[in-house]
Formats: sequence, C-alpha cells, structure tokens
Amino acid sequence: MPMIMQQGDEQHNPDHDDEDEEDETWDAMGSRTYPSPPQASTQLNAARTNRSNRSRSSSSIQATQASSTAAAQYSKLYSQFVRRYRSTGLGDTTESDDPRNDPDSHYFQRGLGQLTDAGDNSEDEDTAHATFAVASDGIDRISALMLEADPIQPASQRERERLEWQALLASVLSGDVLKSEKTRIAVALNSLGDEQNSNHLNFWLEIRAKFHGRSIEEEKRKLDERRLRTVDGVINEVLNFCMSNPGLGETEEAGDISAVALTQVTTILRRLDVVQSLYPSLKAFYLDKPIAAQSAFQARADTLNTWYTVLTTLKHHFSLLRRWTGSDTLDVNQPYTSSEVPIGMGLPGYATMNGGHYTEIADGTSFVERLLKEESMQLTFEKGFLVTVHAFLGAARDAQVNLSALFKEMNLPTFEKELVPLISFPTKLAQAGLRLRLDYVQKLKDPDVLIIDQMTEDLKLSIGLACTLKRQYEAILAPDPGGNWNLPQCISEDYDSTILEALITFFKLLHWQLKSGAKGILFKETDVLEAQWATFNDVSITTPGGSSLVAEQLCSLTNKLMVRVTNYFDTQVRVPSTLGARELSSHTNFDQEPHMNGMYQVNHVQQDPTQRKMTDQQIISWYSKILESVRLRYRKLQRFARVLTQRFSNSAEYSLDDIPLDEFIPLLVASDHFLVYTHSLEEEGIYVVASNSLFDRPEVIRKILDEAFQVDEIGSDHEGINAMEHVDGRGEDEAGYLLILSPQTHFLWNGRVMVLSIPKVILDTKDNRVRLISDGPQRRLNLAKQVFMDSLESVDDDGNIATNPLHLTCLFETQAHLPSVNRELRKIARATNRLAESIVDSVHHVRSSLRVTSGGQELLANWYLYASEHAQHAHRYMDHATILKFNRLLIKLAISWVSFICDDCDPTDRKTFKWAVNALEYTLHRTKRDILHLPDEEFEMLRQKVASCMTLLISHFDILGARSISEARKEKEKQEELLKMQIADVQVVEDDFPDFLSSQEDVSFIDSKARVFWEKVSKALREIEEARAINGLKHRTLGKVLNDEIPEDRSLSFLASSSSNISVKWQQGKFIGAGAFGSVYLALNLDSGSLMAVKEIKFQELSGLPNLFSQIKEELSVMEMLHHPNVVEYYGIEVHRDKVYIFEEYCQGGSLAALLEHGRIEDEGIIQVYTMQMLEGLAYLHSRDIVHRDVKPDNILLDHMGVIKFVDFGAAKILAKNQRTIQRSRRLPDMSNANPLLASMNGLGAMSNGLTGTPMYMSPEIIKNDKRGRHGAMDVWSLGCVVLEFATGKKPWSNLDNEWAIMFHIGVATQHPPLPEPGQLSELGINFIKQCLTIDPTRRPSATELMNHPWMLEFRDTLLRYEAAELTTEQPVLPERNYEGATVARQAAIAQEHEIELIRSSTPTTPPFD
Repeated sequence: MPMIMQQGDEQHNPDHDDEDEEDETWDAMGSRTYPSPPQASTQLNAARTNRSNRSRSSSSIQATQASSTAAAQYSKLYSQFVRRYRSTGLGDTTESDDPRNDPDSHYFQRGLGQLTDAGDNSEDEDTAHATFAVASDGIDRISALMLEADPIQPASQRERERLEWQALLASVLSGDVLKSEKTRIAVALNSLGDEQNSNHLNFWLEIRAKFHGRSIEEEKRKLDERRLRTVDGVINEVLNFCMSNPGLGETEEAGDISAVALTQVTTILRRLDVVQSLYPSLKAFYLDKPIAAQSAFQARADTLNTWYTVLTTLKHHFSLLRRWTGSDTLDVNQPYTSSEVPIGMGLPGYATMNGGHYTEIADGTSFVERLLKEESMQLTFEKGFLVTVHAFLGAARDAQVNLSALFKEMNLPTFEKELVPLISFPTKLAQAGLRLRLDYVQKLKDPDVLIIDQMTEDLKLSIGLACTLKRQYEAILAPDPGGNWNLPQCISEDYDSTILEALITFFKLLHWQLKSGAKGILFKETDVLEAQWATFNDVSITTPGGSSLVAEQLCSLTNKLMVRVTNYFDTQVRVPSTLGARELSSHTNFDQEPHMNGMYQVNHVQQDPTQRKMTDQQIISWYSKILESVRLRYRKLQRFARVLTQRFSNSAEYSLDDIPLDEFIPLLVASDHFLVYTHSLEEEGIYVVASNSLFDRPEVIRKILDEAFQVDEIGSDHEGINAMEHVDGRGEDEAGYLLILSPQTHFLWNGRVMVLSIPKVILDTKDNRVRLISDGPQRRLNLAKQVFMDSLESVDDDGNIATNPLHLTCLFETQAHLPSVNRELRKIARATNRLAESIVDSVHHVRSSLRVTSGGQELLANWYLYASEHAQHAHRYMDHATILKFNRLLIKLAISWVSFICDDCDPTDRKTFKWAVNALEYTLHRTKRDILHLPDEEFEMLRQKVASCMTLLISHFDILGARSISEARKEKEKQEELLKMQIADVQVVEDDFPDFLSSQEDVSFIDSKARVFWEKVSKALREIEEARAINGLKHRTLGKVLNDEIPEDRSLSFLASSSSNISVKWQQGKFIGAGAFGSVYLALNLDSGSLMAVKEIKFQELSGLPNLFSQIKEELSVMEMLHHPNVVEYYGIEVHRDKVYIFEEYCQGGSLAALLEHGRIEDEGIIQVYTMQMLEGLAYLHSRDIVHRDVKPDNILLDHMGVIKFVDFGAAKILAKNQRTIQRSRRLPDMSNANPLLASMNGLGAMSNGLTGTPMYMSPEIIKNDKRGRHGAMDVWSLGCVVLEFATGKKPWSNLDNEWAIMFHIGVATQHPPLPEPGQLSELGINFIKQCLTIDPTRRPSATELMNHPWMLEFRDTLLRYEAAELTTEQPVLPERNYEGATVARQAAIAQEHEIELIRSSTPTTPPFD
C-alpha cells in the first residue's frame, strides 16, 4: 500500500460535492422561483386568484413564466417518451411538437406575462394613459436624436431632397404646436377616464342595490357600515395569522394537523373574499386600505392562497386515484378492486359487505391487471403522471422551498407527508406492471414467433416507462440545500433490480426473435437490435449497473447471432454437393410462393424423393440467392459488430515491467494527477489515479469506473446506429481518464488525494499493469492516451524535454475496461474473423459445385470478386495474430481465382477479359508484401497461372472490337442530333411548365392536373374528418345502467348469462382495424400465452337493435361446439356494462380475397392444397349438421402457417339481416379489404360488406328458394366457384354486368359458369370444378365424396410421399389438438413445431480461447 502525504488545502470533501451534484441535478430539471404561488394553474379558487393576480409584481409574472417553461419541459419529456415507445400506435409526434402547428403552444412559449386583466376598466384606462405618455416621450427623444446627430453630407440632389424632408419632419415633431396639442389631449383623456370610472361605480352600486332590494343611497350606507365593521379586522387577521395547534380532544384525530390548518386557512381566505367583494375593484380596495397594497400583506395573502391551492389539489388527486384504482390504500396489486357490478343475477362473483348488504363484484382482477388489459388506461396513466401530476409536484416543491419562511411564520404544516403517497404511486404501478409482464414471460413454454414479437414490444414499453418515471421523480425527491425539502425514499429498493431483471428477459426475447428465422427477420437482424437503442440508453442512464449489463448482453447476443449466421452460411454453401433436390426444400426459404405464407413448398412436394441430383439451373439459382443474401445481410452484421466494438472499447493496457516506480509516480504527480482513495480497491493492491480534469468531479469518476459506456444525454436526435456513431461529439476538450495501477512493489504518493468511497468493482487486473480508462471511446480514448504519454515526458528547469523519457509498452490498444464486457467483445472478434474466413473459403466449394455445370462462370466470377472485396475490408480490423492466418487464405484465393480464369473460362468470351483483369489486380495486391514468404510450390503454380492469364489478355486485344464500338457511339450521337432537330420546332405546351404558386407552402406539383387532383382529395378528406368528428360526439356516452324493462338492456343481460362468457386474463395488444361496430385488437391470453383477436363492441353502438344480442348468443353457442383446424376457433366473450369483447383465433395471413387481388394462383399444387383444406373443413361442418351458406374468398382466412380457416358462418348471417338499418344509420367505410381480420370476427366485418360479391357464389337453389338438394350442396357449389377463381383470377359470372343480372342468370341457369382454360388448370382440375358446379342439387357430390375425386387423390398421394420422407427424421410432439380429417393442417403443425424447436435449441458458441 502506498504511503499518502496529505496536503490540507488540497484535501477534497466528498460531502460538499454530493450537495453540489444534487443541486445541479435539480437545476437541470428546470428549477423555478415562486415569490407568489402558481395560482393561474388552479381552478379551485378562481375568483380569489384573479383578484390576487391583478396586484402581482413583475417578479411574480417572471415566476409564472418560469412555471410555464417547466410545464413545457414536462410536455417535451412526455412527447419524447411517446416518440420512442408509442410512435407506431400514436403516430409521429414530430408535427405536434412543432409550435408552428399549435397557436396555444406559440402563445404560452412567450410566457404568461403577456396576459392582462380586462375586468377593471379603471386599470385599463390608466394603462392607456401611460402608454400614450410613453409614446409622447419617445417622440421627443427621437426628434432630439435626429437633430443632434452628426450631419450627413448629401452626395447628389436626390439625397439632398431626402435630408431636407427629414429635417422638416423633425422640426414639426419638436415644435410648440404639437407639444401644446399633446398636453390638451392628455387632459381631455384624464377627464374622460374620471367620468368612465364614475359610471363604472354607479353601475356597480345599482346592480348591488337591485340585487339586495335597496335604494342606491341605502346600499351605500350599508356598504360603508360593513366596511367599517369588517375590513380592518380581516386585514389584521391576515397580517397576524398563525395557525393554532389543536389540543387533544379538539379534533377526532389530534395528529391531523393538515386538516385543522386547512379549516383555518379556508376560513380566513373566505373572509378575505367577502371583504374584497365590498369594493368595485381591487384598486378601490387598495386606495381605501393602503396597508393591503403593501408587500407584507400581499406576500402573506399569496402564501395562504398557495398553501390552500396545493393542499386541495393534492386531495383532489388522491380522490381521483382512489376512484380509479378502487383501493383506499392505492394498492395496485389488491384483487377485487373493480367497481363493476355483474350484469346478470346469480352469476359467479366475489361478494363484499357494503352498508349491511352484500354486493357482487364482476371482475376479480387487480388494478395493474386491468391497466395492462386496456391501452386507453395505459395512455391515461402515462400522460397523467409524466405531465400533469409531475408538473403539480414540481410546483408544490417550489412553493414549499421558496415560501418556507412564511410557512414557518404562520405555523403552516409542510406538504412532505401528504405528497409521499402520490410520489410513490407511479413507480409502484410501473414496477407492478413490469413484474406482471415478467411473470407472464416466465410461463411461456413453447412460444411461437407472434407471441414473442408481442411480448417483446410490451416489455420494451414497460421498461421505458419505468426508466422515464424514475428519472423524473428522482428529480422531485432531490433535497433542498437549505433544508426546506426533505422527503423519504419513495422509490422501492428493489426497483432497479426489477428493471435489470426485465432487461435480461428482454434480451432473452430478442434472442428468441432472432433465432426464430422468421422471414421478416432474415435480413433485418441488425435493424431489430438497433431499434432497441433508446431502451438500452434509458436503462443505462437510469439504473446503476445498467450500462454494463446492456453492453454484456448485447455483445453476447451479437456473438450468438454471428456464430449462427456463419454456421448457416457454411451449411448452405455445401448443400448442392451433399444433398439432392428433395432435401433442398427443407433447407431454403428463398423462393417461397407468396400464397403459401411460409408453410412449405408444394412444388418440392411434387418431386420424386428418389431423385438425388440437382439440375444445373437449380445449382446456379441456389448459389445466386446465397450471394445476393450475403452481400446484404453479412456486411450489415459485420458493420454492427464493428460499431459495437468501437462503442464499448474505452481503455488501453500498459505494462509496468522494467519501469521504475520511483520515476513513474513523480511524473504523474508533476502532471497534476491525483490519487483516488476508494476504501475498497486498495485491499487488492489496486490503486486509482485520475487526470487533473476530473478533480472536483467525483460523480464522473464513479461513472467512468462503474459504467461500460457513457450515455451523455437522453433524447438525442441520434438513435440506433447513428447514436453509436455520434458518441464522440464532445470535441477535442481536455481528456478525462483514470489509471488503474497494480504494481508489485510499494510506492510513495506525495500529490493530491481525493477520498471517494466506491463499491468494489471487478477489474481483473494482472500484476504490474496500468489500465487507462477514458471518459469515452474512439477519439476520446486516443486523446486520453496521447495526454497520458505526454505526461511521462520529464522537463528540466529550462523547459527542455528529457532525452530518455519513460516508455510504457502498450499490451492492448483498445479494449473494454470491464472484464465481462471485454470477454464478449473478444468473442465477437473471433466470430467476425471466422465469418470472413468462411466467405473466403466458400469460393472453393462453389467452384467445385459449379465446375460440373454449364453457364455458371459469371456467377463464380462475381463470387470471387465479392470474396476479395470482403476480405480486404475485414483485413483492416484484424489483430496481428489473425492476419497471419488470414493472409494464407487470401493467397490461396488469388491462386484459385487465376486458375479459374485459365481452366474454367472461355477465352473467346469478352467477359473473360474483365474477369482476368480483376483476378490479376487482386493477385498483385495480395503478393506485394508476401511474395517472399510464399512456398515454392505455390509460387510456381501462381507464376504459371498468371502467365496463362497474360496470354489470354494479349489474345483479347484482337477481338474486343474497339473500332466497331467507336463507330456505334458516333452513330448513336448522330441519331440523337436528328431527333433534336425534329422536335425543335414543336411549340411548348402550357402544361409542360406549370406556374408554381407561392401560396403552396407544403406541396409543389410539377403537373397542374396533379395539383387539381390533390386539392380534390384534400377536400374530400376534410369532409370525412368533419363528419367523423360529429358522429363521434353524437354517440359519446359515459356508460349506462341496465334496466330490465328496456329490450336492449334485457338482451344484454341475456347475453351475459351465456356459457361462453369467460373470465380470462388477457392483455390488449396493437390496434388492427375498425369495423362498423367497434375495433379489433391483437390480444395476448395471459393464462395460456397464446395470441388471439378481440373485437370490442361498444354498448351505445348497438342501440336500436334490441334482439341482436340474443341472436348473437344463439350463434355463438353453436360456434362453441366447432373445433377443427380448418374452422376458426372461437374462445368466448366477455360482457361488460358498456361493451362486449368477442375472442377468436388470430389469423395473420389475411383472407384469400386479399391474395387473389394480385392475380390468379398459377401453381396448381397450391390450388390443390387450398382445395383439400376447404373440403376437409366443409366435411367437418356438414358432419355437425351445419351449413356455411356463404363460402367465398372473403370468408376464408389463412393463419401464419398457411392453414385455411372458415369464418362468418354463424352470427354473420344474423348481422346481415340488419344490414340496411346499420348502413343507413352509420355510413362507415368498408374496412374488410383494409384488414381481412375484421371479416373473421363472426361476421362483424360483414356489417359493412352487405351482399357485395356474394350473389356470384350463390347456388341456383338458393336463388330459386328451392328446398330440394343434398345436405350442404350449396356450400359445394360455392367451393367450386372459389376454386374457379383460384385458377382464372376472375370471379364466377364475371362476364355479366351487375349483381341483379347474375342472380337472374343463376336462377334460370341450365349450365355452370365459364370454366378455366386448359392452360390454366389440368383436365382433372377442370373436371373437379365441373362436378362441384352440377346444376341439380340432388346429384351434386358431397364434400366427402369430392375428397375421393382423382384430382384430390393425386394430391393426397403426393402428400403421403412427402410425409413418408419426413418420417425419416425425428417427429416433434404435436400440440394437443385433433388433426383427424385435417391432413394438410397436420403437416403445417409439424412445420411449426420444428420452428419452435429451433427457438428452444441451444445456440452454437465460439471455440474456447487459447
């Protein structure tokens, strides 16, 4: 341990720094000064506030302006939170933040000092007189300045005339005539003001006399008597007010001092109101009682107003929170806090005693569970506590701090005890919500991609909210240096640990998301990680240890991603040489058909599994797609890894071997370094020395030592990858750094010392080392290293640098100073190098595979070119040990490249010349430095191949055709000149260059017709928005109480008694779309961890349809019995007093109608897949005696695995009965095409569809109302129409004009609609459609019979062969669901289980370090 010689004057006191730091923290939040209260922001005492505001001093106005500035700051923080975490749900807030778009924002940014009180005419008149007087003085001053100014010498006659005009104007303004006229006008205005004041007083007296039923004279006498009796006494009460403490027994609770004080303050303020009401204005009050205008009275009255306002507003907030949470103690985890009462009698509920009788509670959930369920409640909480409540708490803090002297003088209690529950509530709620989300994630067993995505977004939002709340409310809790604000710790001790635990879980979800291999993630891995940088920064700046955890987890995740991607690349490159075409289908996802939605490839299914060889075209296509992906995907990944390394590398390490400490330590002392005594690291022989720039900055020292990276500011304009690349924006100011010394011998320190207690930090330092830790990466680190090296140069008395300065050997130029982070960075470096080696080495495998094919030379040439470019780029970032190994691979690449040119390319092809030049240039570049180190065998081969390439180049000079190319260029120029001459005489049309109007502020149009169209569209949009706003106001209600005598209420009660009225814990997700009766949301079933679609139907939306609920109930009871993979699953309903939720299976793939908008399905195999699923679904429905009756592409959905789902066969028909009434009353746009999911919500999407498109799928017996026919025959006809549309891309009967013509034609039809052309479908497929479209319903085959049609049997055989081939591998355990009669759905479930197994599988790791 070193001997420390303390210097008394230079000893640092950390206590003072803590106080200064806390004061700076509060100042950064925007501290305010309140000589008087923020009364303009309260509505509780408006009259008294207005009168008080009239007497405010200029300092009071400045205080109000400061308050408004702080409120704007809170609003800005909230806007920042919304932009980061809710931009997808609420839209871009950039426009709303622009003050040019908000007149109120522009007005309040100028401050509230511009507000004037127009309620007193006398004051207005005085103001006008003063303004006129000031203007007069201004004229005199201007005239004097003009006359006394230095004369200007005119240079021309024109200037002389202007100067003479100016002198004449000045003489007029300064003349006696104008002065006398101004005096006369001022006297006249004064007399007019006195007359107006007299009229004002007379009006006031007459009104009072009329109100009290007296004469004016009698009213005057009564006023004088009351003034004599009351005014002086009330003024003295205010001047001498001091709250009297109650004795025991005077109140029910002797300790409730605030209640007693509130009573006394309310009493005196009301008396002051009464006294002031005896005067027509405050000016009259002050003229009559001058003592009331003095500062002492004003300060005490304003203080009483402030104290009353803060306390009553606080009680108001508590009342709202108790009502909102349903808990008197604001316990957000307490169950059965919902105030909702069950709708029906006898339903299961929780009974509570209320006034001697029991009340049943409908909802037994806690408040935090209800908050996570409804997004509107979350938005209310976020804005309320990030803006409104926080601004109020800031005002309360300022009031108590600035008015503390008057509070003590009047014996008024402070607010700390009352404010603690309000300050604690938001962080408690945020922590409870975060903990609840973590519990749900822990319950996930076999999550699929959709659930992982939803959980990730939800957890990200909760983490961001928790961090934002902590930063804001920690500023509120900062103590006042004067001791006037000392609150206990209101944030839970385990709050930070909860955030860190949530962050670890968040990284776990991100890892699952990247492992899933979803198509949307494949080329966007780095984009997914970069999108989370705002969250990473929030945690880092808010939570101790957050930055190190972020750096460690992010580097670990990146390393796993790179290892997985490298393994995938190595595997894919070798596939053509090891597998046949059959196995190809299970390894690629490059060319999936869009109609399949990722399930599997039908075209591969149709191939014979015994075929083992790939065709030349397949091999070339395979490698082309790999090359295309590697260029896009891997370069982004390597760039991201490199930026991460630069971001977290903030230190360098030097060796102290052979460095004498008796010379090294004095050089540090001489260069103003100081020792930091930590009370922890010294026990392990580790000492901290800091640069001079860090003296008096203890918090910066703690950050540099504890945090893995520095986050300078939350809310920077740079985010994502930009945030990482802009971390060094502080410029070349003095570098701040720490030196971590681990000497093996003792040393003497005789310089400055700072005593700073720091918890033990794991640095893993080796003996005799110096670790330099800078205050930032990259340029900051380089600057710190330079300053440190300069400090080791000794200077003699003459100022000359010593000839033999100390030289420390640098062992690591850049690294992370925390060992846990540095280990992950080293893993990333190894993974990056391995990826680069794999790309270079892949050329040999590609050449081996393409050598036996024809037409692959150009692909291989491009592959060589990319490998060389990538290698040169990666070469720059490798360390010395890796470069030696990598150089051997590059030499091998050069030899292989020139060998390819000589052995595999056509010497007569012009492209070969270009490829040869590229190969030779690369070979020269690689052998510049390593030519002497090549083995003889490699050099001899290289020389031979280069010689062959040179021969090829020489031969190409004769066949390049340079002369013909030059002649072709001249001919082209000649043709262009002729074309210009032909159009030279054409007159310019007016619309070629339209006028650009200066009034077009936002959009300028090159085409005038485009401008007219834009104006037309804009006008239509404005009309729609206005109608929508009026309609929303018309139907807005706060809820209703059910009355059994009203049919609608009785129907709702009937619906609530349904057996499918479930009680499930669920959480509302993203908004999907809106229909005629409500909105559709994605929802997460918290009990099962599955996703579902929830339709919210508002109570008031269904007024006028009393029987609708009972009809819905009947159809939903039928849906409860349907459980088949090709029928959308119905989960249940949740009935509330003001709304109904309907839960169904979520189908991400959309409807078949949406897919057919892009054209027909050209692959007949896909048509067979869809047809088989439709037959299996209809066979199931018909076996349950259910006929769909409305089969069409709009009512057939696809899930994310491409499985068919029938919808709209129950309530859809019921809702369609009321179609005309609904459309007449609501006139909403059709949303089914915008979002196919709306059609899946039991026909709720059909409310706006009506019969559009349906008649063309109707069978003849439906049109003719013929009851004959086999069971389900009408569905088989509709199925044939759908298959026909698959093949042709056109709806059946598309040759007819309108729906009435279609219905008439079907009713009298003697034959089916036009069938597909032979080129569109096979003969068996056309025959299948013809069987479905049999006119006679008694002869039309059933769905079960059609499954045995030769066309379907052909597909089933192919499917069985595919399944037999898949059985060679281990089969996953399918989820508990009956797949009988659902062969295609079963295969999709197997594919999904493979996907889940991939997520659960362990990630390959890099080899251990040597």
